[in-house]
Amino acid sequence: MIEHHNGAIKMAKDEQKSGLNAASKQLADDVVKNQAAEVQQMQGILDRL
Repeated sequence: MIEHHNGAIKMAKDEQKSGLNAASKQLADDVVKNQAAEVQQMQGILDRL
């Protein structure tokens, strides 16, 4: 799941950088924020195992 989320973050960052549509750039901002938080959460779980 972490790898999947990191892929989504990369795509969203590409949209933030190159996107032309304000709504899609806002969505990309949300994806980066939310997916990064979820990656941290999942990594924390793995670290405790």
